[in-house]
Amino acid sequence: MKPRLDNLLRRSIISLTAFGIIGLYALLALNISLFNPISKAIGDYSINDFYYQILASTATPDTSTMVTIVDMSQVTDRGRIATIFQEVERQHPKVIGVDIVFEGLKENHQADMQIAMTSLDMKNTYFSYKLIDDSFRDGNYHETIHSFFAHDITPPINEGFTNMPRNLYGGIKRKLSLGRMVNGKLEPSLVKQVADCYSEKELRPLTNEDIRINYSPTVFPVVPCDSIAQYRHLLEDRIVLIGAIHEESDMHYTPVGKIAGVKLLGYAIETLIMGNSTKNLPLWLTAILSFIVVLFAKYVLDVYDGFTKRRSPLLSIVLSFILIKGLVRFFLMAFIVWVAFILFCKYNISFNTVYALSAMAFLLASDNIYEKLSEYLKGKRQKRAKRKLQASTNPESVTNHPSSK
Repeated sequence: MKPRLDNLLRRSIISLTAFGIIGLYALLALNISLFNPISKAIGDYSINDFYYQILASTATPDTSTMVTIVDMSQVTDRGRIATIFQEVERQHPKVIGVDIVFEGLKENHQADMQIAMTSLDMKNTYFSYKLIDDSFRDGNYHETIHSFFAHDITPPINEGFTNMPRNLYGGIKRKLSLGRMVNGKLEPSLVKQVADCYSEKELRPLTNEDIRINYSPTVFPVVPCDSIAQYRHLLEDRIVLIGAIHEESDMHYTPVGKIAGVKLLGYAIETLIMGNSTKNLPLWLTAILSFIVVLFAKYVLDVYDGFTKRRSPLLSIVLSFILIKGLVRFFLMAFIVWVAFILFCKYNISFNTVYALSAMAFLLASDNIYEKLSEYLKGKRQKRAKRKLQASTNPESVTNHPSSK
């Protein structure tokens, strides 16, 4: 029993040493200006991005049965847009989300009046507006951009902001917002309002909370704006998002690549309705699981070392090659990533394996540190024992020894 406990203690110390090496490198990266770009890039990295890339390259995409997009990329005339709105509404969608902000008046006042009047008559329709990032201070947005008719018609149109949270350095959009404080009032996002309207209930209470978007491979049916009636089966009783698919100014970086803003809204709305937002494990649980994983990896490597020592001399030499041991470590890492990936796909739970994999990469170095430290402490104990032995056999020689003064 004692040898097993001794081995467990040894492996635990080696595993913790590997994490200590990682911490030392991380500390250097954070405090040396040379590594600032690297540390910022790593800070914007998410293991979920890696999982979504695997899904995108291996899984067959699902076709959305809730969200359809009407592509307005080539349409700029407001009179024509008003006509398209009317055609869409005649197909009886359950809810419409308009990812277009009609900012300011144009020269064609008749077209402006037409889009304003059409918007007034549309049912279960939510128009987008923008929050100005530079106006954010004291926990509030103080400036917004609305369609010109937003506050001039009665009753007022339904509106929701379409801004998505992002890291200012990397700009990758991974979350949706339920609400934001705007001039002292908590305002709902367009995503929340459309999802609630479609579900005919409040899915989540209005808060300042951000929710991770599920980017599992999904194809949103796209209807061309010049043949609305031909696609009634894709519009009736569904969520219809009206926006531009191919407008460069409305493209956004996401874990699945660069996509149109209207598609980003589609992913966010489906996530909220289906309640399948990915959940990252808390830091304390990630730390515990990472330690267990590295401890398991050290056990496997020790078993492998014991296996090689029991082979014939030639085979033992071959199995001990660094290349062979490296392959064992690689397959062990691949197995851990595979288990985490299955957990992500089946249960939408994200275990960040970066810490565990990094520590595994330093197991050899931490093993060497442990062996050197053990040898040093063993030497110290032997010298101390030798002096005690000399003291017990010849007390006078120890008393007169220079080191005893």
